[in-house]
Amino acid sequence: MTAFRRAVEAASAPVDGAWRPGLEALERHHRRKVSGADGSRITGSIDLDAALQQVPRYANEPRWDYGIGYRPPISVERAIWIEVHKAETGEVAPVLAKLRQLRDWLAQEADDLRRMTDRGGADTRYIWIATDRIRIPRNAPQRRRLNQSGLKLLSRLALD
Repeated sequence: MTAFRRAVEAASAPVDGAWRPGLEALERHHRRKVSGADGSRITGSIDLDAALQQVPRYANEPRWDYGIGYRPPISVERAIWIEVHKAETGEVAPVLAKLRQLRDWLAQEADDLRRMTDRGGADTRYIWIATDRIRIPRNAPQRRRLNQSGLKLLSRLALD
């Protein structure tokens, strides 16, 4: 059993039962946004949004989309968190609210996943994948807020 799967199973319910092999937890059209990794390096995935939607406390809160377990070529297994969302200036605040909720949830209810997340480099922990073109100007205040948040904005995630 992989470290990611153990960490998911150690999280609070119903996330503890959300682990799926490979990228199976991602919606099909979202899976196409993640590429490049040898399939054996992806150690599982969870649909965090769907799992937390079942919990009354989180049902009306902003929720992050997915978690992925990943074993880089020369490093230990880690957790990567991805949000697939349109990338427009007006969407920065809602996505940052989801990021705050994710960090709070990790700290309060999924300590093993939080530790696995902390193993990753700052640019691979939290990823916003644009559903379409990125429409947030580089000099916009929203882009600065995004850069300061530790969230990386990409058109697609290419794992090594």
